Amino acid sequence: MNLLNSLFQADALAGMFLEGHNPSARAKLSESDVDAMRQKLQTSEALQAYVVGRVVGAGQGVWLLTDQAVVVRNSGHKGAERLVLNQVSHFESVRGRFGHVVRLKAQGRGLSLYGVDRELAAAMHNAFAGLGIPSSHEDKEARSWFWREASTPNWTQDGLMDAKRRLSLA
Repeated sequence: MNLLNSLFQADALAGMFLEGHNPSARAKLSESDVDAMRQKLQTSEALQAYVVGRVVGAGQGVWLLTDQAVVVRNSGHKGAERLVLNQVSHFESVRGRFGHVVRLKAQGRGLSLYGVDRELAAAMHNAFAGLGIPSSHEDKEARSWFWREASTPNWTQDGLMDAKRRLSLA
């Protein structure tokens, strides 16, 4: 399955390895992500942040942080997984070769995404810290020129507002 998955996503992986950035990291949530994650959310929840990146050997991944839970989705699987915030022990974000790497410790296991946009990772860090969960963020510019060139003012807020609207969350 991993070989087949790599063949389907060869263009995205080639862009990451050659250009040093993930073209999908600074993107609004896809319809399939919204549909899968909406099923794991409650109407009383408020969206705090989200990140889009890659899961090692498994394709694109998306994490949503609400005031009550973290919802994790891997495009290689149908559906999403909900982790209640009291199960989360730590979040961290560090600069990597292909964008930022975010890691989450929850339920005694570690989850990670690589190729995440720096601004979305910073927003996720701030949201975790605001909810009282230990969090760290390495706020360094990405190594690739593309990340620096692609930065647009208020993009993070626009993406978050779009996600809130589409997920029907406050």
